[in-house]
Formats: sequence, C-alpha cells, structure tokens
Amino acid sequence: MEKEFENDTNYLDQHFLIDKSIINAFIDASNLKIDDKVVEIGPGKCEISDIIARKVNFLTCIEIDRNLEHFINVLKDKHDNVDVIYGNALNVFIPKCNKIISSLPYSITEPFIEKLIRCEFDCAILIVGKKFADAVIDKKITKLALLTNSFFRVEKIMDIGPDAFDPMPRVMSSMIKLYPIKREELNYSFKKFIFRELFFNRNRKLKNNLMEALIEFVKLHDKKLTKKESKAIIEEYNLPKEMLNKMMENLSNEEYQLLYDALK
Repeated sequence: MEKEFENDTNYLDQHFLIDKSIINAFIDASNLKIDDKVVEIGPGKCEISDIIARKVNFLTCIEIDRNLEHFINVLKDKHDNVDVIYGNALNVFIPKCNKIISSLPYSITEPFIEKLIRCEFDCAILIVGKKFADAVIDKKITKLALLTNSFFRVEKIMDIGPDAFDPMPRVMSSMIKLYPIKREELNYSFKKFIFRELFFNRNRKLKNNLMEALIEFVKLHDKKLTKKESKAIIEEYNLPKEMLNKMMENLSNEEYQLLYDALK
C-alpha cells in the first residue's frame, strides 16, 4: 500500500508496506466481509488491493500516481468488482462505502481527517504516524486530537517500525481504526459536542461559533438558550477577547487547551 502525497511541486512520497506479518494484521483488522464496499486510498502496486478484491463485494481504489496505472490495470483485469479514481484523495469525492483503508503520509493527516468527517462510512482502518495515534489515544488537547476524538471513536491496533516499509520512513507508524460518532450520541458529552460544532463551522469567529454551539447543545435537550444567554455564558469563561475574535483555524494548541479548560 502506498503513502500518497502531493504538494506544490507534485512530489510523491511513496512508502510501500512490505512486511507480510503487518499486511496480514492490516487485513485482519479490516475484518473484510463479502458484502463490504471498500475504498482503498493509495493502492500502490495493488498487492493488498488484490486480497481485498477477493474478499469483498466492491472495491474503489483512489490513486494519485499515474505511474502505477499498470498495476491497477492488472488488478482490474483480474477482478470485475474494482473501480479506480485517479487523483489526490484530499480533492476527489470519496464514494459512500462501509470501510475506508489507507496508509497515510503524516503530512496530510489533518486535512484527511477533516475530509473524513464529511464522508459516509462505518469504519476506517488507517496506518498513520505514531505521534498522532498516541496523541489521540491519550486524548491530548491539541487541534488534531480534539478534531479526531470529537468525530470518531479511535482504537489502536499496533505500532509499526520503519522497516515494514520500502523505502523506510524516518519515524514509527501505528495502525488505528476510526468509528464515526453520531451527533446524537453526544447528548451527554458536552465538550465533545461543542468542539464538534466548532470544527464543523470553522469559518466563523470563535465567539460567534461558540455561541451557536451552546445553543445547539441546549436544543438537544429540548430546551432553549437565547443568544443573550449564550453570550453571558461565554463571558463567564473569561477567555481573552483577542482569542474570541480569531477564526478556529488560527487558534494555537495553547488556545485550544485554554478553551477546553474553560468549557463547563
């Protein structure tokens, strides 16, 4: 499986998973069923894709590197249940499926998680950077960990050494599973609900975003909170005015921590 990344110079950072034991663990963690519809991002030379295609109803491969087209064509010739989309996974539409499988380059983890929150699927099995996986599992208060834990239940499967890939990455990796959390499941998870709403509406200033998020949380409990009441609650949080006037995207991890601690 390929780690795919495209930057302004169209450079592709490819790391192929070659360790057979890790490949088997990856397949086992995916718990593939005959009626599954799977999206695999970065099929690379299609060795894992071939296994997936033999086990599931339908497989869609999203590949950025046209130099690997030969391997995908061989895969399609062998299996009539395979479709392919060529393009950057961050930009193309990810079809509705029940499972997403991918090995991610660390540099696109955040935008990829942001994309996943708007996709329809039951479970994602991912190989990611160990640092990110540990931050999410330990529920550290960083933007990326908050984003992930607000939308997904995360299960860590195993850590993976650099020698499982060719060429070897410079850092450790981890295999994780993400299960989407439905909005209505957060009725009694105040902070998760608030951050979920904030991330969904990140184009607003924090003060306005937070006001609407508080109103939405109260609405879940069949009650009503006015804008005036919501503003009064935010004043009690005693957050810096400069911070409240920032867009969500511009908050530092320290400010995310401050906001997390202030929420009651």
